[in-house]
Amino acid sequence: MSRARWVPLALSWGVLLVCGLPALAITLSRALESTDLRAVRLAAFAPFAIVLYALCLVAILVLVWMAAGRGRVRLAVVAGVVALLLAVHVAWQAPLYAGSRSTSAGEPLTVMTTNLFEGNGDTDAVVEAVRAHKVNVLAVQEITPEAFARLSVAVRAELPYRIGRAATGTRGTMLFADRPITKSLRIETGMGSWVADVGEWRVIVAHPAPPTVAEWPAEQELIVKTASEEKPDLVLGDLNASLDHHTVRRLLDGAEVQDAARASNAGWQPTWPTEGFAGIPLPPSAAIDHVLIGDSLTALATETVEVPGSDHLALVAYLGSPED
Repeated sequence: MSRARWVPLALSWGVLLVCGLPALAITLSRALESTDLRAVRLAAFAPFAIVLYALCLVAILVLVWMAAGRGRVRLAVVAGVVALLLAVHVAWQAPLYAGSRSTSAGEPLTVMTTNLFEGNGDTDAVVEAVRAHKVNVLAVQEITPEAFARLSVAVRAELPYRIGRAATGTRGTMLFADRPITKSLRIETGMGSWVADVGEWRVIVAHPAPPTVAEWPAEQELIVKTASEEKPDLVLGDLNASLDHHTVRRLLDGAEVQDAARASNAGWQPTWPTEGFAGIPLPPSAAIDHVLIGDSLTALATETVEVPGSDHLALVAYLGSPED
């Protein structure tokens, strides 16, 4: 076999193995709704399967072109399967970019959620974002007593009302607002979650366990159950799950809410991890911080904001009341 032939053959088979196996694993993790933590972690990276399947499709088409006889037919069938899997993943992600967008005729409402990574996030950056974006409601996860002391004083004029609890490590969660917060109740997740009335809106700030610990399924179910009962106008926080996790999809259905980024066609906005993986500097790759809205609100736009020192980007959502 000539070099001109075996080189593309070897490269194509290599691409199929390197890209095809993880792509298939991601697809199964996303589709099967498993609570196995390894599958849960894989499902968070479902958007990347589009790139993996696209590379596989190119590789298999090269093999089809180089094959002959029955081998070409078999490879063509495989190409069709790969194309179908690619189309499935595109369909899963398309609602983030396309679809009807709502307009607002009422008072604007800007909300923000940020995870301070055990209090290490720069509270000055959070304050700057609150003022620059005119934030009305702020949810803060992993807020330590020291971070609370700094943040509380700095945003007292903008957000004088607050509920929740600052705590060491990852266990502190608080909600700040520019209007009275009443009827607050704690949701018993290990890292702290709360439900309360913020002005006229029922709001949940959630921070369930990450999919690295055994409590992930139970705490996801707790958030789904609470939200389904409360029917909140607003859910925000670090859900430690993406739209590709079945628990978040059940949350959307049960609580009758929608994702603000998807509703505003803002596209995929990954928020974690900002420091990369295994010491390799990479951009955020999982969209696990969310703003979810009920029928009393409409999403106009969302964007992410860097908070130095945190392993999450903050998420800001521009909301309003629906147009009649």
